[in-house]
Amino acid sequence: MTHAADFRALSELLTGETPLEQATADAHRTRLEAHYPAALTRLVDAYRTASGQPDPGAALFAAVNADPELARIARETLAIWYTAQFTRPDNTQAGPDTPARYRGALVWQAISAHPLSAAPTPGGYGYWAQHP
Repeated sequence: MTHAADFRALSELLTGETPLEQATADAHRTRLEAHYPAALTRLVDAYRTASGQPDPGAALFAAVNADPELARIARETLAIWYTAQFTRPDNTQAGPDTPARYRGALVWQAISAHPLSAAPTPGGYGYWAQHP
């Protein structure tokens, strides 16, 4: 098992977003561990090693680029944070686990938009069809 605080810190380094919510980090870690147990442990270990370097981002980047398995789990970690979904090892899609995680995905913040099919204000689905 990976340590919760290390996974969150790793996620903050990968996404460039701080602070990330611990509850969301725990949920994402649990989902990824179910499909990538060894790879996720190795990625957290690579993060722990990199965090002791003068430039942790560069050190982690080098470790991930040197190992296809680490590169895959790093991509899936980024995907789950930005979209609330990821691709399983068998290349099937694991969608968001809850509507709230979909709405809270980092992509909406990054593109300055509201989640598709979710109103930015009360009104619900289809709010755009009503005149203000």
